[in-house]
Amino acid sequence: MNRIMIAVAILALAFPLAGTAQSNLQTASLTAPLSAREAHDLIRSAHSREQYKQLASYYHQQEANYRAQAVAEKAERDRRAQVNAGLMQKYPRPVDSAQYLYESYVSQADNAALQARRYDQLAAAPAGQNPQTATDSQGKS
Repeated sequence: MNRIMIAVAILALAFPLAGTAQSNLQTASLTAPLSAREAHDLIRSAHSREQYKQLASYYHQQEANYRAQAVAEKAERDRRAQVNAGLMQKYPRPVDSAQYLYESYVSQADNAALQARRYDQLAAAPAGQNPQTATDSQGKS
């Protein structure tokens, strides 16, 4: 009898807690940004406007992240350019490294912007049109 009472008490506490945990998990999955792996998997399986919008949002976030890193690296490059420690510094100088990293971030941000624009266009395409099979006059998609 005592075991039954304990089991009932545990179940009475477990069911409401399980429901709140599940709703918190669903809410977190709606607001959490995609990871790189999730985005890669979604690229392979995307067919609906909502999925294309998710991918566009992911690439917009990536672009903003890379632009922020580029701004920080540009400030570091400018700081390193002020230092004239030696005229005969070996290559790559610290300012060169910062410049290359800045250019890399700008390039990655531009690529992310292109991908975001592509998925924005796919999300805005008419429902009857299959945007992935459309090709231009040279046969490129």
